[in-house]
Amino acid sequence: RIWVCDTAEKASRRRAGKLCAGLSMLSAPIRLLAFGVLLLASGARASVSCDPLKVFFEDTGGIYWMNKTGWLTATSCCSWHGITCQSGEITEIKLAYNGLAGTLSPELSMLPFLNDIVVDHNSISGTVNPQLGSLTLLRQFFLGGTYVSGTIPEEFGGLRDNKVLDLGVTSISGTLPEAWARRGGRHHVNLGLTQISGTIPRRLFRSPLDYLNFGRTALSGTIGTQLGKLDQLDHLYLEHTQLSGTLPEHLSELSRLYDMDLEATLLSGTIPLQTGAMTRLDYLHFGKSTHISGTIPKTMQKLARIDYFDIEQTKISGTVPPELGDMRGIDFLYMEETQLSGTIPKQLSKLHQLDILYIDDTKVSGTIPPEFGDMFGLDFLYLGGTPISGTLPIELQALELDSLHVGRSRLSGTLPAQIAKLKALDYVNLGRTSMTGTLPPQMAKLSNLDYLYLDGSPISGTVPKEWRELHELDILCLNTTHLSGTLPPQMSEMKRLDFLYIEENALSGTIPPQIGNLDVIDFLSFDNTMLSGTIPPAIGKLDRLKDLDLDFTRLSGTIPNELGDCDQFYELDLDSSLISGTVPPSFGKMKHIFDLEMDTTFLSGTIPVELAKMKRLSLLTMFDTKLSGTLSDEYVSKWDDVVTLQFEKTSLSGTIPTEVREMNDLKLFKLSDTEMSGTLPEEVGSMTDLKDFSMISTRLSGTIPEAVVQMKSLKQLYLGRTMLSGTVPAFLGDMDKAKTISIHSAKLSGTLPVELTKLTRLSQLAVFGNALSGSLPQQIVAMKELDSCALTGSQVGNPNSNKFTCPLPEGLPASCVSAKCDDAPSTMMVIVIGVVLAIFVIFLVVLGYKVHQHHAAKRTKLLKEVTNTSATVMSDLNTNKAGAPVVIVDGK
Repeated sequence: RIWVCDTAEKASRRRAGKLCAGLSMLSAPIRLLAFGVLLLASGARASVSCDPLKVFFEDTGGIYWMNKTGWLTATSCCSWHGITCQSGEITEIKLAYNGLAGTLSPELSMLPFLNDIVVDHNSISGTVNPQLGSLTLLRQFFLGGTYVSGTIPEEFGGLRDNKVLDLGVTSISGTLPEAWARRGGRHHVNLGLTQISGTIPRRLFRSPLDYLNFGRTALSGTIGTQLGKLDQLDHLYLEHTQLSGTLPEHLSELSRLYDMDLEATLLSGTIPLQTGAMTRLDYLHFGKSTHISGTIPKTMQKLARIDYFDIEQTKISGTVPPELGDMRGIDFLYMEETQLSGTIPKQLSKLHQLDILYIDDTKVSGTIPPEFGDMFGLDFLYLGGTPISGTLPIELQALELDSLHVGRSRLSGTLPAQIAKLKALDYVNLGRTSMTGTLPPQMAKLSNLDYLYLDGSPISGTVPKEWRELHELDILCLNTTHLSGTLPPQMSEMKRLDFLYIEENALSGTIPPQIGNLDVIDFLSFDNTMLSGTIPPAIGKLDRLKDLDLDFTRLSGTIPNELGDCDQFYELDLDSSLISGTVPPSFGKMKHIFDLEMDTTFLSGTIPVELAKMKRLSLLTMFDTKLSGTLSDEYVSKWDDVVTLQFEKTSLSGTIPTEVREMNDLKLFKLSDTEMSGTLPEEVGSMTDLKDFSMISTRLSGTIPEAVVQMKSLKQLYLGRTMLSGTVPAFLGDMDKAKTISIHSAKLSGTLPVELTKLTRLSQLAVFGNALSGSLPQQIVAMKELDSCALTGSQVGNPNSNKFTCPLPEGLPASCVSAKCDDAPSTMMVIVIGVVLAIFVIFLVVLGYKVHQHHAAKRTKLLKEVTNTSATVMSDLNTNKAGAPVVIVDGK
């Protein structure tokens, strides 16, 4: 029975288990019979069954494999490409990089003696079949670099001999099965660049691991001290994870380690002092693990084999140890964006193999050692963003630098013409330094130059016409300098120029029409210069142009229609110039534009309806122009991506169109100082993202609609100097994000509602110049955020003035102390005043009657005297016949 079971186990462990259990119960004769049958079965298996492989071939598109030698043609599948057999059993499938496409057949689980499945870097998809967990002899499983997804089957816990599990660079997710981690003997685990999450099972660290890759996954938790006990480990990759905890001090005892990548983790602590004991170390990466601190251990000088050392974007501080100059084999040294200080040790010049040296954006100061001229292997020297000073050493001209970055430093002196001797340069950044002088014409010899940044440095002079020979130049940045003169037409020969920034300087003259020959240019900026003349129509030929900045210039004339042919525009800035005329209808062809700024110009006319085609428009500013007409429904309804609209200080008229309900993304809407009229439509409530709404000094009338409250994001509301009437609505108190409410100098009446005092974020309140009355709400004293509070007073041309009842609430915010109130007369005072007035009236009546009687008596007496005198005069006239005087008394 023992011999039979042993033979059966070679055929199939599962079948043998059942068979042996059955044989143990049989009588002797029957056992003999079973023995014979088993021998026959054993003889039958001398020929390997290829059926599972045939299914596998079909499931993975075998006819399209790169190498399918022998498959389905040779009699024995042991001779098929990638298949290995031992003792008549299939033990290995090795078909990596062979163009397999499809799913892993579950039939592979019918090959119980499989030791290795190596099918990585193919187009295999689907999930990892749980049935593969029955392959108890499986030692190596390589499926990385494929399209498989799903989770690692729990059944893999049965892979007792599994030493290698490689599922890296796949869409595998879920957590690591505890049962799988519990099995000892793991040597190689690669789950890097997957969607694995959860924590690393502690039992995994008890395996004799030599390769561990969990980099760029969603793993979290702490790594603990066990990591430092993996004394067989030679490759460790935990980069770009959420792993935390402190770096184990025992990490330096991993003497067999070649590569260690801990970039961009949450690990903290310091670099172990005895890191120098890891003498085999070739690659050491702590960069972007922002919690790692401490200093660079001096023992690192012992790392004679190290090739790559990166501590960028960490909290590493202290000085750069001169001992680093003993790491003679290093090629890459990244120390940028750290808290390193001190000076640059000249001993680094002994690193003759060093290819890249990054110490930019640190506190390292001092000067650039002239000895750096001996670093013959140096290609990239980045010292920008530091307080280094002095001049650019002339010794650097002996190098074959590809990139030189010393921008944003304190370097001074003149821009050396010798820089032209660095013939291999393709990147130069000398911007924002104190370097002076003129632009060397000799730099035209830098035939490989792709990027040149001189912005923010006090460079003067003109742009050399010789620079037209910089045929490889992609980016030229000369803004914020002291450059003057004109723009040389020869620049149009820089055929590969993609970005041209010559803004914020004294450049004058006109834009040469040859600019239209820069047919690959994407960004063109001349803003804040003294350029004059007109916009060349030739710019319309630049069909790749995405950004044109001509703001704050002296350019005049009209906008050429050809500019509309630049249909790839993202941004067009013409503001603060002398541009006049109208907006060309051809602008409607700019279907990709999202930023159009034409404010503070002499533009007039109306907004062309063609602008409705600007479906991606996000920002449109035309304030402080002679713009007229109305806001048309035709384009307002199409601008559903617009974030900013500014039309203030124009002659725009009409009403706010109801189509504003489509402008759900609008955040800033300014119509102040225009001829806009009508009422606020209910549709304004649809602008739920609006933060700033301004209609100051318009003919806006009617009442404030409740729809205003639906603008949940509103922070600034400016409706002053309008014809708004009605009351200050209580519902304004529901605008909980409001910081400014300005509705002064209107025709509002009633009281100031107590609900406004709920606005705890309100910093500015202006309601003066209305006809408000009543008492101020006592709760206003709690509005401590009020920085500006204008409650009373009036403006020229507006007779209205609020009349709040005294006394004002005690403890008003400091900004409200200028508020005034009117004293209300008491009831007794009213009665007294009434009685006095009544007596005075009676006195006037009596006095009037007496005066009337006096005048009547006086008139009667006068008439009597005049009548007597008249009779005498008439008698004399009759006697003497002379004269004819006329006496008129009392109108008769």
